[in-house]
Amino acid sequence: MSRSVNKIILVGHVGRDPEVRKTQSGTRVANLSLATNYRSGAGTEEMEEKTDWHRIVLWNRLALFAQEYVTKGDRVYIEGRLGYDEYERDGVTIPTAEVHVRELVLLSPRRTEVNGEATSEAA
Repeated sequence: MSRSVNKIILVGHVGRDPEVRKTQSGTRVANLSLATNYRSGAGTEEMEEKTDWHRIVLWNRLALFAQEYVTKGDRVYIEGRLGYDEYERDGVTIPTAEVHVRELVLLSPRRTEVNGEATSEAA
């Protein structure tokens, strides 16, 4: 049997706080969005900054970690596999792509609150 690879690496900013729930079997799952930016307009004088949004799925311990430590605006490194699914809205089938995370690293400094004021400390 030949080996195949499905691996995606993203570094970007979290677009919303993780939404965490449990499946019917009790497995914890978290969903969040991740923004990655790039410049477009190669060969022209005007470069335009564009953003791609990614659907991120974390399971079990990673979901719990995201719930505890990840918030909107955080810069993160994500490594995982690309998966495809679809859902139906108003009778229309909508295909989706999502990243199922195997590794998550916080790249933003941790925020702490001292006397009601937010401060940052190196991670």
